Amino acid sequence: MRKALKYKTQRYFRFVEFLFNYIFFEMPKGLDFSLRCKSIGITHTGNHGYALTSKKALKNILLNIPYSGKTFLDIGSGKGGVICFAYELGCIKSEGLECENFLHNIAKKNIQILNYKSSVISTNIDARLFNRYSEYDIYFMFNPFDDNIYAQVIDAIVKQVLNAPCKTREKYLICYGHANLDAVYSSGVFTLQKDGMCPYRGNSYKIYKISYI
Repeated sequence: MRKALKYKTQRYFRFVEFLFNYIFFEMPKGLDFSLRCKSIGITHTGNHGYALTSKKALKNILLNIPYSGKTFLDIGSGKGGVICFAYELGCIKSEGLECENFLHNIAKKNIQILNYKSSVISTNIDARLFNRYSEYDIYFMFNPFDDNIYAQVIDAIVKQVLNAPCKTREKYLICYGHANLDAVYSSGVFTLQKDGMCPYRGNSYKIYKISYI
């Protein structure tokens, strides 16, 4: 009961914080990261919509791995908040995969306003069809879609990484919030590095390192 009340209070203050950020910091610049989009406009079956992971929440997670100078991929990136934050925190390249066209267009506008150019990219694609997973060092998934799609995306990541000609770079998978952990474990290549709880959102997160076979 007390725990549920705590997380409900956190959600309320997070809503107020995000709304404040949108009105006073984002909207005057033409940016839109903070406003949620969980149902309206969502057209793809299995897509869970968009809710922002704050920069401080992302930093708290990334501090558990050597992320500076790495490449970062957000799978289900929405309006592009996380890919911009990852770049600002020290990743050398950041890309987001977003299947909803209207969210992708908002992300492109945000990136253009911030003038991040080719260092931050939003790609409008079904994550199951993406064929460049092996190019990235860190994969971030914040409950982007249902378990069936999640399993297919994990399978695509594993196959592309293991079939890549170069297997010397360390690679990490971050599962934030709900995740299809059965798919992660059954792949046989992920080793748990960190099992934590986000103090800003109350969501659990797990960080895995890819073990090459």
